[in-house]
Amino acid sequence: MKERNPRRTKAQKMDMLEQARGVDITLPSGKSEQDTRYRLLKELDLNGKHYAVMCPWDDSGHDAYLFRVTDQAGEYSLEHVEDDYEWEQVADAIDEMLYFDEW
Repeated sequence: MKERNPRRTKAQKMDMLEQARGVDITLPSGKSEQDTRYRLLKELDLNGKHYAVMCPWDDSGHDAYLFRVTDQAGEYSLEHVEDDYEWEQVADAIDEMLYFDEW
């Protein structure tokens, strides 16, 4: 069993994206002409950055994707987190929040 680090992250639950756009979010797909429809699962703030965990509506494999959320004059944009270190930091924060029942 993996031992928990007693030093917890500063992650916090958020709902700003959900308040602005709801849980049904459609994003343009760069690979095809068809947009991808996602379901917003959770949002969090980690070290001053906003993240969203989403899954495609038509995904039967239950895959979830991590997006960085940026706010530009009240308009939210989402981009995939591609940096391995950043992705691991956010994934660890999500695990901690789940472990401590903060979600």
